[in-house]
Amino acid sequence: MDIVEFDREPPATLTTLVMAFGGWIDAGRAATGALRHLARDLRAERLARINAEEFFVFTQERPKVRLRQDGGRDIHWPRSEFLSWEPRDRRDGLLLFRGPEPHQRWQTYTKAFLDVAERCGVKRIISLGALLAGAPHTRPVRVTARCSDPAARSLLEAWGIYRPPTYEGPTGISTIVLDAAERRGMQHVGFMGQAPHYLPDTENPAAIEILVTYVARLLNLSPDMSHFAEAIQEFRTQCDKAVARDRATREHVQQLEQEYDAATAEDQQPLPGGELDTGKLMQELEDFLRKQQREEGPSGPAGSA
Repeated sequence: MDIVEFDREPPATLTTLVMAFGGWIDAGRAATGALRHLARDLRAERLARINAEEFFVFTQERPKVRLRQDGGRDIHWPRSEFLSWEPRDRRDGLLLFRGPEPHQRWQTYTKAFLDVAERCGVKRIISLGALLAGAPHTRPVRVTARCSDPAARSLLEAWGIYRPPTYEGPTGISTIVLDAAERRGMQHVGFMGQAPHYLPDTENPAAIEILVTYVARLLNLSPDMSHFAEAIQEFRTQCDKAVARDRATREHVQQLEQEYDAATAEDQQPLPGGELDTGKLMQELEDFLRKQQREEGPSGPAGSA
């Protein structure tokens, strides 16, 4: 059985890959949730899938059984899928990837993953992630970013979210993929959100929204964000009720709020929900996109949805 199975012949004009892995760096299911939102909004179609048998231990990532209307049952295996989106004006499109972090054979997995990316013409990768942190659910979700491209770095610095990598220790599959991609000459940008550590198993729409927002800014996309406000309000209401039941948790959240507010006053990080210099922001984004067009030739980056 092939490691990768294609649904159709892949186009060679998907110059940007957006990827999100579930598991360790998907706190609040923010990364995979953001990828899911983008794929649905763009109406991206599945292009290929990675065979789960080669890379997963099914007692850890179990297949799921679902009932059909006729009473029968279907087995759904862990899905690691590539999806494609090509704009109507025939400019370069997007390759999207979503899947759980594999359990084994990471080097083989990474090679197969990047072979698909190269076959589709990928020149840069945008990685989405989120970590559990000392962040209160009552405040805007913080995002940091890193990258390998000086032009993108200037843009991220203007947004106030660029942070040079300082972490040492155990790492996830996205780091392995990006390291190998850089050796293949692919540039990368990584967005990392922060989700409250006291809500480890809860899908966080606020974290999903902010990751979608930054990707959309970077790629000049205009996804529908209309449903997020209601989802975020409901999420925070439910969290407030849960926190209020326990005094120790309530006091802990209050401490996190104080620390967050103090850090915000010091850093002045411009968050998407806050006040931004829109004119400056758009000029920087246009400069960044023009630079990408010059480097890639007549085909430009992904256009507006």
